[in-house]
Amino acid sequence: MFFGMKLFGTSMKVAPVDLGQTLEGFVIGYFLWTVMVSAYSDTAYGVINDASKGTLEQISMSSLGLHNVLVVRSLANLLVNLIISFIVLFSIMATTNYWLNIDLLPILILIFLGIFSMLGISLVLAGLALIFKKVQSLLNLVQYFLISLVMIGTDGVRSILSVVLPFRPTIEKVYDITLGNETLVDISLGYYGLVIANSLVYLLIGVFIFNQCAKVAKKKGVLGQY
Repeated sequence: MFFGMKLFGTSMKVAPVDLGQTLEGFVIGYFLWTVMVSAYSDTAYGVINDASKGTLEQISMSSLGLHNVLVVRSLANLLVNLIISFIVLFSIMATTNYWLNIDLLPILILIFLGIFSMLGISLVLAGLALIFKKVQSLLNLVQYFLISLVMIGTDGVRSILSVVLPFRPTIEKVYDITLGNETLVDISLGYYGLVIANSLVYLLIGVFIFNQCAKVAKKKGVLGQY
């Protein structure tokens, strides 16, 4: 799907997904997309699976709170998915014999700080799954929105997107590291603050909406139904 959207735009002589004009931009864009997909979908699919197995109500009785259990579980799964994503990334580079500047430490730090914004989105979708149950089609549609997040825009647009869109500050800085050869010391404390603020806003929104959806599901008696 990711490759097809770019190829379709080129073949039809319209603007394709803008991931830069080089192979490096396309590869790192695909890597970031896989990380985001694994982060946002895990919580929602986890709720759907727990509801279908009849274990969701038991998990919701945890003293930690249902949203905390889901977030911690998603983070654990994300670590595994992140390892797989890096393996795929290095496999692509080995296959194409085109090696990117992969500075693991700053990339991992930025992903860890920024991924909570995607977890916030996943909590919103998980909340909808508590009430409406079958939201798989919506989850598939969100993948196209995530592709738009990894698009490279002009500097003016990028400055606005960095503040408004989830995970966007991390995306831009990972591009700068891999394509522009920036290092850990080149990233200012203010930019780290921007990444953290972006994550916190979306995480808090996600927690609030999820808890409200959980209350509605409990009130209707559909929390454990599927």
